[in-house]
Amino acid sequence: MKPNRWMVAALVSASAVFAYRGCLNQLEPDQKLGDHLASLCEVARDHVTAPEQGVRQLGRYLGKHAGEMLGEFGSTIAIIERIDDDDAHDKRAGIARTRLQAPLRACERDWERFADAIEADPEASELLASHIERLGRTLEIILSGARLDVLHLPSQLAHAADKLR
Repeated sequence: MKPNRWMVAALVSASAVFAYRGCLNQLEPDQKLGDHLASLCEVARDHVTAPEQGVRQLGRYLGKHAGEMLGEFGSTIAIIERIDDDDAHDKRAGIARTRLQAPLRACERDWERFADAIEADPEASELLASHIERLGRTLEIILSGARLDVLHLPSQLAHAADKLR
């Protein structure tokens, strides 16, 4: 193949990848969050026989994706709240509920089996308890035990940030 043909082939391939990633593969944030929930379900399903390893894997997954997941949840709320028509608003909220509940319902039994396995494994139970306690401390430090008030949220967050210094 001549160099010009290689260049054309490369440009066409690059354009196809760009179109797939940038245009054709646009998922709504609630769909992306649903995909994350499905991935968490896979971790639970795959670690019923190794619950301590599963707790560690969940921690790694959340450590890597929690920011995205919280952003997708926030974006879902923002998309819904920008809808002026109440009927359309409620319909879109229902779609989001369905998209988020579907992966959880699909693996409800797997989560139960994984939770039972964690409960039956002292090391896994202790590891999970320490992660939960640590997260609780983080939230307590950041939020300073305050009840958030939307009208005063900026000053509350600034006050909480000052306590961290």
